[in-house]
Amino acid sequence: MNRLNIEKIHEDRMEVEVFDENSNICVRFKGDIDMEDPGVFLDPFFNQLHEGMIAQKIKEVKADFKELNFLNSSGIKAVAKWIMKLTELSDAEKYTIRILYNRDITWQVTSLPTLNFLVPGVVKVE
Repeated sequence: MNRLNIEKIHEDRMEVEVFDENSNICVRFKGDIDMEDPGVFLDPFFNQLHEGMIAQKIKEVKADFKELNFLNSSGIKAVAKWIMKLTELSDAEKYTIRILYNRDITWQVTSLPTLNFLVPGVVKVE
């Protein structure tokens, strides 16, 4: 278990797992998120992640999408909603989100780099 006590999500053909990575957190997404409303499980997941990051004063989370073959527009919306929560925080509470993506997967190349612009300076797409 990770220090945020967030359990692994395994739905349909996808999984999301949270790991401790030194003093930071890593979230790894795998498979395909193509169900009609992935926000049903992604929104509560991102809320728990966000609250845990603030409560434990963790300064960086790595969101690793490299093994996620597909994320539909509703899933991208859930990710964007999480990122936008950073705008509600004071500078002292803010944490950095490092988004790792696979340049061989078309949807990642076209969608993930644009998340950089939602909260400039806090989101890094690599």
